[in-house]
Amino acid sequence: MDMLICNKCFTPLCRGKHPYYITQCGHISCQTCLQQFEKQCPQCQRVGTISLALEEPLIPKLTPFFHTSVVETMEMLLKVYSFRNNQLTISMQRFQEIDKKYDLLKSKYWQTHRDLKALAEKYMITKKTNEKLKKKLLFVEMANEETSRSRRIETPMTTDSGISSNQLRTGCSLASSMHFMNSAGITPPIRSPERKFFRTDGFRIPINRKLTTKSLASSNMLS
Repeated sequence: MDMLICNKCFTPLCRGKHPYYITQCGHISCQTCLQQFEKQCPQCQRVGTISLALEEPLIPKLTPFFHTSVVETMEMLLKVYSFRNNQLTISMQRFQEIDKKYDLLKSKYWQTHRDLKALAEKYMITKKTNEKLKKKLLFVEMANEETSRSRRIETPMTTDSGISSNQLRTGCSLASSMHFMNSAGITPPIRSPERKFFRTDGFRIPINRKLTTKSLASSNMLS
């Protein structure tokens, strides 16, 4: 502190009039130059600065500037640096943990999004298939209803052409049934034609349509 000088007249502390002052802008003034410093600092040109007297004991705010050695200051700075570096390391570790969780949640989100999209496509396909099956079932039910309705009529009525009304209804119902089954994409069952037989010595022999008239005549002669 003895090495301080006035920042205007450069008078050292040991020769000047005590006490010296330190201004708000961080400059030293003797009592002679104090009024000029309060009006305007000659070093930084600051106007209306506030000053504090450098008298023992110094206030706590001024003690580090005058009574603390460079070694103590460096040690304090190292402690401050170590403390802040430790806090920064802890914050970075926490940030990395959160970042890993975020990446995991992000990957799960996109996987769930793809799964939902696939399920939606399967749902639409199943819905269309279900609608087609419902239509086929409706056609089959209508065909069965027409068939059962035609079978309820027991007494046939003969028309002028010699064809009974029952046969007409049966033919219409079969035609409508065939139409419904074809429109629904259902293959109707194919009935095998009835086979005819003739008797020979008590045996029933099926008649082959490809047999010629001559072969039939010879078989009749044998009988």
